[in-house]
Amino acid sequence: MTELVLAGGRVIDPANGLDEVAAVAVAGGLIESVGPAVESGTVINAGGLLVVPGLVDLHTHVYRGVSHYGVDADHHCLRRGVTTAVDAGSAGAQTFPGLREYVIERSRTRILAFLHIAVEGMISALVGELEDLRWASPDETVARAREHLDVIVGIKVRLGYQMVGQDPEPALEAARKAADVLELPLMVHIIDMPRPITWLLPALSAGDIVTHCYHGNEGAILDAQGRVFPEVFEARERGIVFDVGHGIGSFTWRVARAALEQDFPPTTISSDVHAHNIDGPVFDQATTLSKLLHLGMPEADVVRATTSAAAAAIRREDRLGSLSPGREADITVFELVDDATRLTDGAHETVVAEQSLVPRWVVRRGEPFEIELHTSS
Repeated sequence: MTELVLAGGRVIDPANGLDEVAAVAVAGGLIESVGPAVESGTVINAGGLLVVPGLVDLHTHVYRGVSHYGVDADHHCLRRGVTTAVDAGSAGAQTFPGLREYVIERSRTRILAFLHIAVEGMISALVGELEDLRWASPDETVARAREHLDVIVGIKVRLGYQMVGQDPEPALEAARKAADVLELPLMVHIIDMPRPITWLLPALSAGDIVTHCYHGNEGAILDAQGRVFPEVFEARERGIVFDVGHGIGSFTWRVARAALEQDFPPTTISSDVHAHNIDGPVFDQATTLSKLLHLGMPEADVVRATTSAAAAAIRREDRLGSLSPGREADITVFELVDDATRLTDGAHETVVAEQSLVPRWVVRRGEPFEIELHTSS
């Protein structure tokens, strides 16, 4: 029996090639149908709004109380339109059981995770997690991941000099070893690498993820002339995923504009939301999506990058990222607002966008939740 209907909205579901006005019906916590209006159950009028699959934010930090980055997933993700938050390495082999018991199992948000190759994870800004390589243990990482393969989707390593010192190769080798044994994607943080990105790319395989792809520091995707390295284009052709991972300083208008002008859009769009950017410049995933929309990415491509493409990046495309009947009913409803909105990047450059995506409803497992909008200056 139909329990909930989102009626009259523009349904954008890239996985199914849908971009049309339709009604989405929900029954038993699952998508029942997408099509003509159904006069049954609770009806939400979505006229004039965008109805899309529940957002998948590929890069978040939600280990509140242990990692200095951690935020409350239900407040900063679910109630901002994100139904699946992927924690990007806040926990390592020795700290992951706590993430599972106290965060993943207790949140209304679906939480998946990349497991950090450093056994302690990302717990403090005082010392880089792999400045002492003794913290890296491929064996412990593999063992812990095998215990939690229902929620662990890959391995994470950060190669900035603050985390690994001036030689990133040993950390990369340890993470590569664990990912290969597990046959899972490797997510690599590239901001502030002490070497150009070209040294890294040969070590990556199809399905691996380069996050912070539009940062403007050392290790960026642009050469000294502002051109995307040919090796970066070649990596994309090999199936490497390039993810936004906005963060506090990992997204710049300058690099993003240059990349898009050279036909290098991101594969996935993620916020890297954490405790140090929830009051700006990130705020949330919707704000991050609005930035790519402002740069000229078509609406359907922006939606794809945080739904079906993000689900594919974590090998969950058979369960997440679409409105296919029978799937768990995770749905996000946006208003495309025509209003001057100030958007700031990680280099403190502010632009005024003519349109922005504002979440109005979110449905998780068929249950609607109220949106809690941020207040920006």
